[in-house]
Amino acid sequence: MTNPNISQIATTTLDNYKKSITDNVINNHPLLLKLKEKGNIIKETGGKSFQEKISYASNGTVQWQGEYDTYNTTPQDVLSSAEFSQKILTGTITMTDLEKLQNAGKEQIVNLMDAKMKVLESSLKNELGSAIYADGTGSSSQEIGGLQLLIADDPTTGTVGNINRASYTFWRNQLYDFSVESKTASSTSIQSAMNTLYRRCQSQVGELPDLISADSTYFGYYEDSLQTIQRFTDEKTAALGFDNLKYKSSVVIYDPECPSAHMYFINTKHVYLKHLGDFFAVSDSNRPVNQGVAVKALTFTGNMTIDNARVHGVMIA
Repeated sequence: MTNPNISQIATTTLDNYKKSITDNVINNHPLLLKLKEKGNIIKETGGKSFQEKISYASNGTVQWQGEYDTYNTTPQDVLSSAEFSQKILTGTITMTDLEKLQNAGKEQIVNLMDAKMKVLESSLKNELGSAIYADGTGSSSQEIGGLQLLIADDPTTGTVGNINRASYTFWRNQLYDFSVESKTASSTSIQSAMNTLYRRCQSQVGELPDLISADSTYFGYYEDSLQTIQRFTDEKTAALGFDNLKYKSSVVIYDPECPSAHMYFINTKHVYLKHLGDFFAVSDSNRPVNQGVAVKALTFTGNMTIDNARVHGVMIA
């Protein structure tokens, strides 16, 4: 006899699995794990976009003065907002009428749902892992804006958070381009280049990159440049299965998703992953009128944002 509560069992299984999927997706990527540790994966309650307050100038009222001099009360306009659009990522689980008949028992339907959820989880991991480095133009500009947008190869052009970087120098990330520096990337030059870019990312006192993400080439150059005794690693990142080393205050990771010949210097205090509602929201079960199938969707609505561009950098050839 067919179990009359199959739809309810499927829904309950999906709801129970939702937190596990969220945790596994976030913990599978070092940058997202860093943002989670900093409290920078943020659930927003509403709004048509994500807003980040930014400081783009010094307060001109600061002054040395005599005992009876007056305060400088000139109005200051030193704060603005960056505005980031909200992007939607979805994945679905389908259950056909035939599958329901073939898996009529409760345990059978739970096992089937579990198998389907594992496939969906793996797909979501891969998609978000790739999107972390996206430039926002993928899928007809429906993809999130990742590091290729936020920490750009050419920081003097383009618009980030509705702010034109060509017009506002404060909104430009740091850059080390081997071709511009008239140098060749190698194991003998990589540390000097990293030292230079690291200093450039200290454009504000007290701000230091804490995560360096590299492709296989640049990670290999850095690894080859080190003596064995210097190869200190970060245990948390290593536990995720990511090869990593240490550089000053930063963890250096090799990420297969990182674009070729790139090394990102990231200050995770100033990077966020924002989302509306649950990280993955579960939809109601939908059934097309012309198909013997039920569909449930998991949906992520969010984007990556920054509130300071000058403290990040990228190394390119």
